[in-house]
Amino acid sequence: MKRAGLTLAALCAAAWLAACLAGGRPKGGLEPLPGVSAEAVDAALGPRRLALLVGIDSFQDARWPALRHAAADASALGAALGAPELGDFDRVEVLAAEAGTPLADIRAALDRLAEANQSPADTLVVYFSTHGTLARGPDGALARYLVASDTDQAHVPTSALPVRELLDDFERLPSRRKALVLASCHSGAGKSGLPAEVADELQGLKSGFFVRPLEEISQASMVLSACAWGETAREDDALGHDIYTAFLLEALREGDTDRDGAVTASEAHARAMERTYYFSGGRQRPQAESSVLGADPIVLAGKRARPGQPVLFSFLPSLQGLRVEVDGRDKGELPARLVLEPGAHRVVLREAGAQGALVDREVELREGDELRVEELLSRERPRWLLAARGGYQTFLDGATRASLVGDLGLADLSLSLLDWPVASLETRLDVGLGGARQRLTEAGAPLDQDCLTWHYGLSALYRFELEPVELLLGPRLAGLHVKRWIRSPAERTQQVWNFAGGLVAGARVALAEGLVLELEARLHYFALQAGESVRHLGFVELLAGLGWRF
Repeated sequence: MKRAGLTLAALCAAAWLAACLAGGRPKGGLEPLPGVSAEAVDAALGPRRLALLVGIDSFQDARWPALRHAAADASALGAALGAPELGDFDRVEVLAAEAGTPLADIRAALDRLAEANQSPADTLVVYFSTHGTLARGPDGALARYLVASDTDQAHVPTSALPVRELLDDFERLPSRRKALVLASCHSGAGKSGLPAEVADELQGLKSGFFVRPLEEISQASMVLSACAWGETAREDDALGHDIYTAFLLEALREGDTDRDGAVTASEAHARAMERTYYFSGGRQRPQAESSVLGADPIVLAGKRARPGQPVLFSFLPSLQGLRVEVDGRDKGELPARLVLEPGAHRVVLREAGAQGALVDREVELREGDELRVEELLSRERPRWLLAARGGYQTFLDGATRASLVGDLGLADLSLSLLDWPVASLETRLDVGLGGARQRLTEAGAPLDQDCLTWHYGLSALYRFELEPVELLLGPRLAGLHVKRWIRSPAERTQQVWNFAGGLVAGARVALAEGLVLELEARLHYFALQAGESVRHLGFVELLAGLGWRF
């Protein structure tokens, strides 16, 4: 950052001096500055590639076991990122001293990186290889920490680097092309250490503490972890590195899977993830949290020289274990990054052991396309369903049908929010209008009337999927307004308003993509004031119609 600032200041001074010496030259226009090339201006003001790598082997507190390869991890990755033929980063800072790196030096290096990052187009890589640990923070909750060389195990919150603080600072950096790599763990084994009281507390928990933390990251950034939450990050003497870091280094040289000339963060992680998983016998599963939109902009090595082959990928932990088929061939399970040929492909996603498919779609992919699996899932499962139906209403009590309200025609419109608030449950709002001209009998005499009903309802329906049919069942709360205009033997008007609780059962059949046939029955109960008495009545609504998912 200082080099760029001095260069910019020199350019401004030269421009001012040239303007002073111009004398009576016409105002306006731009003239080149003598001795200052366009390349120098671009170098001073253009996007930069910045990296900070921290590796700590030795610790002042003997309760933290020494690590064998953490410093080598940071040094080797720093050399690869700084090499002109690989990363070609403009600025690489490595903290890997033999005596270790204290917390103050780590924070100072993070401050220098923040000062150097001036452009959203900068590419940033931050890497930590050290112990991870857990301790209760100032709010009393267990939190994750990275161990510095001077971290005191008896005072972790004040002498270690909180992971939450690191993530927050990382999010605030202006760059929209940044990757944070954490080669540590918090499981109590491997590259991890737990204070005795924390280890005892975790053993006493009835349910596992090591659930995946909910951590948000900003747009166009990635957080890469050497293992899943609760697993052990391991070093390996034969590799001479942390296992994940060894294969990450390999990926910088051999990870250009889409053959565009560059190795992106997602490409490098995908290769390192797969190699680490098989090398460790499935005991270590690297993870990625990414909000990068479109093609991965975080280039770690090489330069994009051409459009890459299309890619289908997902690193989401929630999709882990889904099997992917492309054009009838099994491509393995997620998480994965699959390179395909340009053109049309049939992509099928299945849960392990399931007969039906979660997704079965034709996709058209061009060079340079990167398609997330979650986009296919969102396309496959619409969020809304709008339906229009017709049918009739009738009271179950024969005396009511004969003397008060007979059978009515019914028109109904409904809007359902699918898979909310949980999967397989839908929440529905509906409105309807019913009516008929009727001849009834009241006290033995004929009675002619016009009857109108209107209602609105709220339902929570559980959906049972039995392809190709969906069955629906759930409760409904409805408001019902009944109005009668009696024409003879004497003209008069009667009306009643009430709430009715009831039950909905239905079936839904897919006719075409997005279009469904709906059949539904509703059974309700409510109390009706009839003269001086109250009638406790049930009524039924039978409906059929079409719906559109979107």
